[in-house]
This record gives sequence, structure tokens and C-alpha cells, in this order.
Amino acid sequence: MNMVTDAKSQLEHMQKKLDKVRDEYQELEDVRAKQLQGLIQFSMRLGLCCKGQNLELDNRLAKIRHLLSDTSNLDTALPEMGELSRALQTQYQNTQRDIEHNQQAMQQLARQLSSLSGIPDKLKRELKYYQLDIQKPIHTVWEIIPRVEKLVKYYEQLLQERLAKEDRIPTTPKHRQLAHELSQLLAEIEFPGQHGEVINAIKAMLSGDVQVDQLLEAYSQVLNILVGEMAKEKSASQQFLSALTDSLSVVRQAMNENWQASSNSYKSSKLFNQKLNSHVGQFSEKVAEAEELSALKTQVINELTFIRQQLSKRDNQDQQEFMAMKQSMQKMQAEISALASEAASYKDKLIEQQRLNQVDALTQLPNRAALDEQLKRSYRQFKRYGHDLWVTVADIDRFKSINDNFGHSTGDKTLQVVSMALKNSLRKEEFVARYGGEEFVVLLPGLDKEQVQQVLNRIRERIKAIPFKFRDERLSITVSIGAAKVGSNETIQETFERADAALYRAKRQGRDKVELDD
Repeated sequence: MNMVTDAKSQLEHMQKKLDKVRDEYQELEDVRAKQLQGLIQFSMRLGLCCKGQNLELDNRLAKIRHLLSDTSNLDTALPEMGELSRALQTQYQNTQRDIEHNQQAMQQLARQLSSLSGIPDKLKRELKYYQLDIQKPIHTVWEIIPRVEKLVKYYEQLLQERLAKEDRIPTTPKHRQLAHELSQLLAEIEFPGQHGEVINAIKAMLSGDVQVDQLLEAYSQVLNILVGEMAKEKSASQQFLSALTDSLSVVRQAMNENWQASSNSYKSSKLFNQKLNSHVGQFSEKVAEAEELSALKTQVINELTFIRQQLSKRDNQDQQEFMAMKQSMQKMQAEISALASEAASYKDKLIEQQRLNQVDALTQLPNRAALDEQLKRSYRQFKRYGHDLWVTVADIDRFKSINDNFGHSTGDKTLQVVSMALKNSLRKEEFVARYGGEEFVVLLPGLDKEQVQQVLNRIRERIKAIPFKFRDERLSITVSIGAAKVGSNETIQETFERADAALYRAKRQGRDKVELDD
């Protein structure tokens, strides 16, 4: 009887150990679930961060975000991760094809340049060597930039020699108009770093009595700067896509490994539990049926030895699986951290570039692109809430005469002063942007006709009272303003056209007027 009691005691002890193993396995499963959830959250943030690369990538990332929002879709998400990696690789290959296309275009341009008559022999030889050099394999945008610069130098050299041999081309009104247009464009673009000084020098030159060769040189310098900045942006995008492709491959591999390990562990644990429970059940039956103590003792010893061996084996297997998964997760975590840092940096650059792209460099007011977005946003709010919305167009009177009589630098200063006056005259919910040249657009929400009349006349009087002087001569700055209220059955563009027509009525009535169209 004591042997039976001891056997039952041993069984209870083994049952407790089995329960402990089950608890440890559940803890391991919980850890895996948390790690998998972290991976899912990262994949979703990654998709949002990469938005906008191209349409195919946007669609695949959106699909993966949708699948990963439900952990039951992981089996479907894993193949999609592979497709995403291939899409990123395709994007990288497309960039390489663009590089090859640029090589061909530059080679064609060099051939055309060398075919011109009267080219010096030295320059012709250099162009021949250049054509051979441009045929060599090029793998990055950075390898193209020096070749572009060299080709531009050949062009400049040939242009200078031609100009030296020919009589100076007389400056015509068309050339002056081109100089003015280039100056206006440069005022609307903000150039970073060292380019700012070059652009300021070009603007100063354009504001004077510019010669044709100076105008050509100015256009050449601006084109060089723009090509360089475009190449930098393209290279940054290419490098980010390449890094993203590599990192996603590592993440996908780690997800596959962890998912497979989790599946195998679950199957192994289930089989182990079934096997162990079966042995425990059979052993319990044998204990209940046993009559001889010697036979019972032998069975107890054999079964306990078997259970200990199975638990030890299972423990070792769990340890190995845990260490393998830990190493995989550490590898993936390091890759994720590096990619997150790079993505954050790239995102900051994009945000800053977007901000610069929506700010007028001269006046620091929102530019045409920002105005277009605000018009759409304000029109949606008008449709949704039904409040009054006025579109206003303001134009500086006789601005051309200011440029002609006092120079473009004075014209620029006038634009800056008027911009500041407009900005300081409006409430927080009102909006002003530089539309182009000497025109500005103001959006006034939530005001009736009488209130709009008061606001616009206050702006007009404030600008007229500005004490603006040049060379001790007082300049009188006035503005004409036209405004129209958005109608319930018209588009925002139709309202803008009515406001523009009201502006020209104000001009015809003698300028320095406010004209409303409600």
C-alpha cells in the first residue's frame, strides 16, 4: 500500500512539473506575441514613412498595413513582404535605367557639339575622349554629375570663343524681358547654402544694364545649380530606396524565421503534451491494477525515468528555440533601428523641402502652390459648413514704373513691405499668399459684405500710409483690390475669376480702390 501511495505522490510531483513546463511555454508564447506585435507596428510605421515613392509601392504598402492590422493574416502578409521587396528592387532598377538614358542623352549632346563647324582641334579631341568616357558603366548619380559639369564647361568654352570672334549682340527689349523674368523666378525659389551667394550676385547683375553674354552666363549658372540639386535629391532617394530594400529583406526573413519557429514550437509542444499525458494515463492505470510490489516498483522507476528524459529533452529544445529566436529578433531590431533612423532623417528632409516649396523666397509668404492647397481646403469647409467665404485679389499700382525708375532691388523691397503689411492686417484664420509678380490673394472666411469692405479698406489705407523712401524721395505705394464671395453653385476658380475682374474694375476707376462682387 505504501508503494501505491509513493507512486501517487510521484505522479502528483510530475504533474506539478508538467504544469510548470506549460506555464513556461505560455510565457515564451507571450514574449513571442509581444515581439510579433512590435514587428507589426514597425511595419505599419514603415509603410507610412515610405508613402509617396511611387504608385505601386504605395499600393503594396497600403495592402501590407491592412493585412498586418489583423494577426490572423500573417500567412498572407509574408508573401506580400516578398512582393514589396521585389517592387523596391524594381524601383532601384528603374533608377539605373534612368542613369543609362541620361548617359545616352549626354553622349548624343556631345556628338552634336563636336559636329559644329569651326571647333578648335583641342576641344574636338576632348569631346572625342569625353564620348568614350561617357560610354563606360555608371552605377550612381554621383558619377554622372562630374560628366555633366564637364559637358557644360565644353559648352561654355565654345560659347566664349564664338562670342569673342563675333561682334557683341545688342541688348533688345526681349533680352531685358528675359532678364526680368529670370530675376522674378529666382526671387520665388530659395537656394540653400553656398548657392545663395551666387544667386544673389546673379540677381544683382540682372537688376542693372545686363548684356546678352551676361544673360547667357546667368542662365548657364542657374541651370548648373538646378541640375546639381536635382541630382542630389535623386541620389538621396535612390540610396534610401536601396537601404529600404535591404532592410525589408532582413525584416521579412526574420518574420519568416520567427513565424516558422513559433509554428514548429506549437506543434512540438502539442505533441509532447499528448505523449506525456498518454504515458501518465497509462501509468496511472498500471498503478491501479498492480498487485505485486516488485513489478509496481519497476514500472514506477521506468516511467519516472522516461518522464524525466522527456522533460529534459523538451527543456533543452525550448532553450535552443528561444536562443535562436532571440538572435533573430536582435538582428532584426538592429536593422529596424538603423532603418528607422535613416527614415526619420529622410522624412525631416522631405518635410523641410515641402516647407521651402510652399514659401515665397522673397516675401516669405505662402506661394502659388500653398495657395492652391488652401483654396481647395477652404472650399471644402465652405461646402461642409456653409459659412461665407471671400476670395480677394490685390495688386500693387504702377509697380512696373517702380522697377523701371528705381531698379528691381527697390521693387523687391516694395514687395516685402507690402507683404508684411498684408500679413499683419489679417486675423489668424485668414490667409494671404503671393500669387505672382505684384499680385496677392487673400481669403476671408466668416465675414459679411460690410465687414469685408471694412477689412479691405483698412488694408488699402495701411499700405498707402507706409513711409517708403528711396534716395530721399518718398514713394507713394497704393494697391487696388477686387473681392468676390463664393457662390453656392460655382467653383472656387469661377469665384477667383470674378474677384480678378473686380480688381480690374478698381484699376479702371482710378486705382487705390476696393471693388466687391457678391
